[in-house]
Amino acid sequence: MSINTTIYPACSAIKNRRSILHNALVFMLFSAICLSASAAQLYRYKNEQGLMVLTQTLPAEYATKGYEILNEKGRVIKVIPPALTPEQIAERDAALERERQAKLEKQKQDKIDEELKILYSHPNDAVRVLDRRIQDFKGLIEVKKAKVNNLQALISEEESAAAARQRRGLPVTEESLIKIGNLQKEVARNKADIDELRNDIASLLVTFDQKIKRLEVITGQAASDYPLLLESLKSPSIPPGNANPETAPKP
Repeated sequence: MSINTTIYPACSAIKNRRSILHNALVFMLFSAICLSASAAQLYRYKNEQGLMVLTQTLPAEYATKGYEILNEKGRVIKVIPPALTPEQIAERDAALERERQAKLEKQKQDKIDEELKILYSHPNDAVRVLDRRIQDFKGLIEVKKAKVNNLQALISEEESAAAARQRRGLPVTEESLIKIGNLQKEVARNKADIDELRNDIASLLVTFDQKIKRLEVITGQAASDYPLLLESLKSPSIPPGNANPETAPKP
């Protein structure tokens, strides 16, 4: 029994020494690997004198100035560009914003183009729609003009009656003055409506001009009726409702 009590502590001591030796070997191996990896990576950069320098470590003051990383064979495996200046950062951000805006504009234009192709199969279809819309506005303008003429005739009658009373030495009645004032206000409102309708026609022409020209681009076809329509708006000798040469009356 005394022999056994002497052997067990000895075995325990041997195991402890082996464990310590194992840990030491692992640490040494890990350190060797790290040193090997570090030695296999080189840095190349320009120093303050403008000379190219090759080292195993990169000084902190050159980290933002740009450098190259080389492998153990001297081949460049990575290029680290210099850090951007505030001006370069601002320029980069501005370029990215322009690119983003251009992308959004393209998406917006693509959507508009799809809608145009759904509404019009040919640029002349848009020309005919424009022609009809213009005629609708012109019809409203003529109605307003006729109303202005009627109102002005009523004003003339009322003013003639008032002048006749004055010639007879009678005063113009308050009722007559109020009526003339109301008629004049109605004339002003209708004239303002006419101006607004004319502005609507001008806006319509601008909008459809863009649509028609864009349709020519996306369909590859010409709006052959468009020049005649534009000419008809300037020339009273050509009835505005006839945008198609085949339907226009012959002189």
